[in-house]
Order: sequence, then C-alpha cells, then structure tokens
Amino acid sequence: MSDWPNSPPDNGTAPPELSALRAQWAHLHALDAEPPPTSDAVWRAWGLFHAGQFQQAEAAGVAAGLSGLSVANRAAAVHATLLEPHEKARLDQFQRIHARARAHAADLPGDPNAWFWQGYALAGYAQGIHVARALAQGLGTQVQAALQATLALAPEHALAHVALGNFHAQIIDKVGPLVGAMTYGASAEAAHAHLARARELAPDAPAVLLALAQALLMLDGEARLDEAARLQEQAAQLSPRDAEERLWVELARASLAL
Repeated sequence: MSDWPNSPPDNGTAPPELSALRAQWAHLHALDAEPPPTSDAVWRAWGLFHAGQFQQAEAAGVAAGLSGLSVANRAAAVHATLLEPHEKARLDQFQRIHARARAHAADLPGDPNAWFWQGYALAGYAQGIHVARALAQGLGTQVQAALQATLALAPEHALAHVALGNFHAQIIDKVGPLVGAMTYGASAEAAHAHLARARELAPDAPAVLLALAQALLMLDGEARLDEAARLQEQAAQLSPRDAEERLWVELARASLAL
C-alpha cells in the first residue's frame, strides 16, 4: 500500500493503511463494483489484498465468512491469473473459486460478485483446458450466463464487461465467427461493445487496457497490431494504485519488451 497517498485516520481508530483503503475505496473498486465492507475482518482482508498479500487475503476472506468471499475469490483469482506458474495449480484455484462463488450465490443471489466470480473462474478454467474443448463441455454457456447475471445486477461492473467481451473474442478466435454466432451467440460487435464499456467505466485500469489489446489481436489480427501496442504502452505508463495494478503494469511492460 506504499503507493497510496497519505490520508487522515478514521477518528484515530483505524490503522493508517486501512484509513487509506477507506479513502480510496471507490477508485480501487471501480472495476468490481464491490460495496465497502461492513465488518472489520473484511476490511482487514481487503487491506491484505491491496497490499499484495494475496494468499493471506484469501485465507482472511474465507475466515470472515460469507461477507468475505468476494475478497477471497478476487485474491485467489489474481494469484491464479498473474502469479501461479503451474497449470494444474492454476486450474485447481479456478475450481476452488468457482465452488465458493456458487455457494455464495446460493446464499446471496442478489450479490453481483457471487455471479461474477463463477463466470471468471469458469472462463479461466476454460482457457486452461483450451476454449474449444471447454465449449464442447458446455462451459461457454455457463460462463456467459454467470457474467450476464452479474451485469443484470450491476450494469457498471467493469470486470464483468471485460470478462464477457474477452470471452466473446476467444470464442470467435477458436471456432470462427459463423460457428461462434450460431452456436454460442458470440460476435465481434458484442466483444468490442463490452470492452469499450469497460474502458468508459475504468479508463485508467491497466487490466482493462490489456484486455482490450488482447481482444483486438484475437478479433482483427495484424490489422490492429499498432492499436494494440498503443494500448499496451498506455497500460505500461500508468502509476499503479495497489499491488494488483502493479502486476498488470509489469505485465504490460514485459509484453512490450518481447
């Protein structure tokens, strides 16, 4: 949390890092539309998350009960997506996230992130086992249903727009636009629309810029190579606001160095 600007403590009762978290909550959670916690245990779990202690944040979120499942799942998702080097361990993490998110939605069906983490985890799992194989197993329909449920509850959920746009792009990339449209309802127009909306909602989020660059290459190939590179450069030049954003910025810089 050293990147956070100093902010006054909450009446002298909160540790400085949690005071900074409270002060910047809206900016830090522009992506996931997560409401501020209502318990100290969940505040502390989110503090661990934003400080980059993802495994500790996952454990703290699980220990906090139902209200901590969003932070537990986001922490596990960041670790699986950006840090875990072993494919089997990554797939196991996505399965764990999905199971927790299903239980979360069963108890709190009105919580958008209960549905989002189901869709995100399934999409990550599908990518790990190859999207075409996952589509044959019916996972594509489940991913889209979960992400659409998220957006029905929270239309400004930027991460759901990113995930749904990218999944449309992956379907088209793997099975082609005709099969993608006829069998899965995927289209390049929907992919671009969701990713453009995510950029409107979170224009300075490196994760969004990199997702848009990836989708442009999947959908349009070399014709959009320069535009994708500009998006990567923009992401690489951002000043990260927390540990997760730092990982995305570092990924953008590494991509440009290849």
